[in-house]
Amino acid sequence: MTKIEKLKLPITAIIISALMACSVINVQKDVALPTSEKWVVLPFQNYSQTPRAGEQAEEILATLLRIRGLQGIEMYQPHAENNEWSSLNDRKQQENALLNARKDSYIYAVAGSVDEWQYKLGVGSEPAVGLTLRIIEIASGKIVWSASGARSGWSTESVNSTAQKLLKELISDLNIKRAS
Repeated sequence: MTKIEKLKLPITAIIISALMACSVINVQKDVALPTSEKWVVLPFQNYSQTPRAGEQAEEILATLLRIRGLQGIEMYQPHAENNEWSSLNDRKQQENALLNARKDSYIYAVAGSVDEWQYKLGVGSEPAVGLTLRIIEIASGKIVWSASGARSGWSTESVNSTAQKLLKELISDLNIKRAS
């Protein structure tokens, strides 16, 4: 065996390990959700250092859910009575949005948080995204589905494309029942 042949297996193992280490995904499975009900995307909690990362994640997620069959899903629109100070607290804003969604007769709400949304410092400045998603049955307040994941991309990718890949992966097993 030549030196190159001896190195093939370890190099292949390292490459596969590096590729697998790029994302971590945990998704609740076996939940069937109807498309015929009223759905709303609530404001995401933004725990990242990037301003408005929650809004970016909300928009990407709403688009991907529409593609998956939730044509009537809407983005939450704040009510006029929301006070200015509560809009500065992401958790309070999400709680108020859930209360208003109940008043507006939505059946399901998609909520979430952005834990990371940045370019990691270093030679390649790789994008890194961390997200948590929840689907809430509004009437009961029960979380009927949840997922969490983190993904880093290559230095040639953007944070948004990395987020889109992660969100697509998170909702890929979501069982959406089309109305018959």
